[in-house]
Amino acid sequence: MSSPGESSQTGPRVVKEEVTAEGKWLKLEKTTYLDPSGKTRTWETVKRTTRKCNSSADGVGIFAILKRTLHYDCIVLVKQFRPPMGCYCLEFPAGLIDDNESPEAASLRELLEETGYKGEVVGVSPVTCLDPGLSNCTTHIVTVNINGDDQENIKPRQQLADGGMITPFFF
Repeated sequence: MSSPGESSQTGPRVVKEEVTAEGKWLKLEKTTYLDPSGKTRTWETVKRTTRKCNSSADGVGIFAILKRTLHYDCIVLVKQFRPPMGCYCLEFPAGLIDDNESPEAASLRELLEETGYKGEVVGVSPVTCLDPGLSNCTTHIVTVNINGDDQENIKPRQQLADGGMITPFFF
């Protein structure tokens, strides 16, 4: 039995988090935790500063399927320069969830911004961790079907903000 002021919690757990650096989008923390054997350890942790308090996740990743008559279905990806990687990357369209926005609405907004396509949400995953050994960043994977035969999707036009440089790519 624990005495007053002692934690009765057992097993691995975070004991303390100290912010060591903070920027506009992220902060770096020194996390002190107890491992499964009860040993105190430290970990460097990246945390997003952008998660909305009423949101289930930080953002959305969009699994967009372009469907056209007499064509194979295509997966829509985007190509963009990613400074942490030092090169261009092919990735799923994605973005952060805005205040009071559902994962479905965020997905359709981001798909339109990054590719110019309008689609229909057909599925939303539970909250998924992206890189849990490094960060607390979470996302919903949202499946969207795009009717490539619809007039609005024949010649899609991106609606990028802030001079974004994203190139649609089809696989």
